Amino acid sequence: MAIDSTAQKDSTLPRLGQAANAQSPLGFAAISGAATLLGIGSVVAKAADVAGPVLALNRLGFAAVIYLAIFHLMGGRITVAALRASAPGGLVFGIELALFFSAIQLTTVANATMLIALQPVVILLFYSRRFGETATRRELLLSLVAVLGVGLVVFGSTDSPAWSPMGDLLAIGALITWTLYFVYSKQARQTLGAIEYQGLSLIFSTIVVLPVALAFSGTVDPGPGKWWWIAAMVATPGTGHVLMNWAHPRVPLALVSEMTLVSPVIAVALAAWVLDGEALNTAQLFGMAVVLGSLAVMVRPRPLPKSTISSYESVPEAAPSR
Repeated sequence: MAIDSTAQKDSTLPRLGQAANAQSPLGFAAISGAATLLGIGSVVAKAADVAGPVLALNRLGFAAVIYLAIFHLMGGRITVAALRASAPGGLVFGIELALFFSAIQLTTVANATMLIALQPVVILLFYSRRFGETATRRELLLSLVAVLGVGLVVFGSTDSPAWSPMGDLLAIGALITWTLYFVYSKQARQTLGAIEYQGLSLIFSTIVVLPVALAFSGTVDPGPGKWWWIAAMVATPGTGHVLMNWAHPRVPLALVSEMTLVSPVIAVALAAWVLDGEALNTAQLFGMAVVLGSLAVMVRPRPLPKSTISSYESVPEAAPSR
């Protein structure tokens, strides 16, 4: 993909040769906001009471139109190279969203979101080194403690009337695709801007979910009075994903993954407040405290690998393809 040489580089990206003794404060703020919005979005998806594939299709389709329009107004043009770079993340994200929205309609918000929270372990063990990041024993231990906290929340809700083993199984499928989405997004952001990647990847997400929605629901219409929920989904988790993709070049992949542990805690607490059948018991409350406590110790300033800094250095944030 050819990058417009006249495009202004993003001054918030660290430059090779500068001291990189901490992740970007703006990057950390962005991923914190993303985690919060994704947690809220889980509750919105449950409250919408729309079939998972239909909800996913409409959320993806409308978001694709919005971000492609923004990319066009920024002076960007769609190229074959950019589409090729966006395709892997877009395809797995569409599958992940359909699985997760289906899971959250069948089982508790606590189970669906906390199972997704197992992702940092997969990232730390299998994918961090691909981007020049090495997980320390301390990080692995704290991640394990956080996952144990997640387990307390999950198993503490098995006596809830809203619990479903099928929903949990779908959530595990969402965990696998959610992990792959992180990795593919990190790779794509080496050559694509945040808005560019968001818009182009959503094309593929929409394409892959369309036949699923038609096959399982026979319609793409969420139903009367449901369009406000679609708008809410675009506004909350949709914005969260933009912030997350923007943060990728500014913080290590492991930290992005670890911070997503905040999302299920927010989702579970909010669901217990606003949804019926989602009340928390003592074990779940203790598990949430363990997750937050582990994060408080785990999230600390850390250097960005030089290879990561170098690969992002020449990519303008808008990255308009010519």
